Amino acid sequence: MNQGDIPLINMPVGPGSQPSSDDDAVLDYMPMPKEMYTYDLPILPETEQLENCPEALALLDKLQQQLDGYKVEKSVISLDLKMLSATGLELINQILGEGEVSLICKTQDQSSAEVNAQETVLAGVWRLRYMDADAQQVRETLEIADVPTVARDYAFAQAQSLAVEEAAWPAGILNAPPVLIELQHKSDQYQVGDEPHVVNLSLLPFSPADHQLLEQYLGQGSLVVLSRGYGNCRISSTGIKHIWRVQYFNSTDHLILDTIEVVDMPAVVCAAPEDLQDSAVRLREIREVLV
Repeated sequence: MNQGDIPLINMPVGPGSQPSSDDDAVLDYMPMPKEMYTYDLPILPETEQLENCPEALALLDKLQQQLDGYKVEKSVISLDLKMLSATGLELINQILGEGEVSLICKTQDQSSAEVNAQETVLAGVWRLRYMDADAQQVRETLEIADVPTVARDYAFAQAQSLAVEEAAWPAGILNAPPVLIELQHKSDQYQVGDEPHVVNLSLLPFSPADHQLLEQYLGQGSLVVLSRGYGNCRISSTGIKHIWRVQYFNSTDHLILDTIEVVDMPAVVCAAPEDLQDSAVRLREIREVLV
């Protein structure tokens, strides 16, 4: 598709921009972060509090050892938090805080139905909460990884191949069919490690019917990610393997950039190797203040 040959039309997109359906169904978007994230040293507990909670100090020491030697190409490192007392868990919460990326992953396996993950103030260090079908927490861990294991394992657990049918398209269709054919070809050919293929929908004339047809064929996957590292960004897996929706919003939750990526995992989700190295330095600084 040669986008340069297509006249650009400013079509409204995003929540509230499309007409209501006959059954009054409304797209329900997850709440978006309101501010750009910047790193600040967390407000740390008093030394006396930690002295009364040696298991928290021991966990931080173990986390430091693992971070110092971690490389992205290595296996994910998981630290179980079950050894912490309620006080210890509260202290770890205070020290590690919340970073710029969070995700919800539907797992539907024997051990959990859903995993909620929150990056800490240390990029590449994730807090994972495993929930059962009744939304009760069954396990909690820390992971060191560019992206949590569940994101790679379950993002496309129920995904299928894209099959674009040759049919008489509904009225109002402009560019969804050629976009779908392009995505079908790219997703079928994609191999892990290939460069991502990006389709920028914001540059194409796309009618409400186009958006509806795209949603119909791509469906929804098992993973939704919210990132504040590059503005307010929502990343979601689709029902088609290796196809992602990556959408950028401004501070008032208006969609300003709408893209589709064919890739194993969008780069905006992952902590870079240098981020993990910096996290090891930050954790050392935090521990020096504490002890």
